[in-house]
Amino acid sequence: MKKIITLLLLSSLLLFSKTLVTVNGHKITDDLLSKKYKELDDTKKQMLLEQLIKEEVLYQNLLKKPFVNTPEFKKAFNQQKALVEKQYGKKLNKEQLRSIKGAIAVALYQQKEFQKAKVTNQEIKDFYNNNPQLFQYPNSIEIADIIVKDKKTADKILKSLKKAKNLDKAFIEKAHELKQNGYLGWFGKDAVPANLFDKAYKYKKRRLLNAPVKTKHGYNVVYLLNKKPAGKLSFKEAKPRVKQLLKQKKVVEKLREKVEKLYGEAEIVY
Repeated sequence: MKKIITLLLLSSLLLFSKTLVTVNGHKITDDLLSKKYKELDDTKKQMLLEQLIKEEVLYQNLLKKPFVNTPEFKKAFNQQKALVEKQYGKKLNKEQLRSIKGAIAVALYQQKEFQKAKVTNQEIKDFYNNNPQLFQYPNSIEIADIIVKDKKTADKILKSLKKAKNLDKAFIEKAHELKQNGYLGWFGKDAVPANLFDKAYKYKKRRLLNAPVKTKHGYNVVYLLNKKPAGKLSFKEAKPRVKQLLKQKKVVEKLREKVEKLYGEAEIVY
């Protein structure tokens, strides 16, 4: 049974860190909140506090697990700690460090639960058949792209690529020379600028567009790798994605149930 005790904590007004609530003996302070917290209305403040309480009961449970003492956990914590301290330009206090540990524990817990989660072929088929709209795709292109600021440079690059004996290799080398990835992947019609998509889709596969395409990002040298008309993913094509999605849903649901159970059993002192 959840025990909720309301107290008037006048002493907290004298401290630099104000205690917002105590959960199973652990004080949650405003160190975990941004300055904008005070600007929120009472409803939003209560929602945020409720979220912090649920995070805390989960942290308390997971930080007792054996995986917290593994090299994997310690490495993740040290990396995240260094990243956050660099971002804010100051050392983190005890409560903030504990929050990072808790977040990492949750991530590792979900990772381990995902690996254990089981999904049957029937569950996958049912999801595929009951959600046909999720497996429709528009006209799509697969492209590699190099972007530069001026047309003269783009024309020069395009001219040199047209002479390449191994276009794939030459394109990637030029992209890397300009500190760009080169390969962009698959895009539906609405996912790239319309003028670029419409022009590229007219070409045959594995062709350079004959002129740079100007977009808001600059002048694009485009290599059309592949294209396909609108259609629907077959069950075989969709199966890996659906399996992953269903496993993720099971992990989220298990985590939600765990949090609600821990929350219901917690002693919460305001």
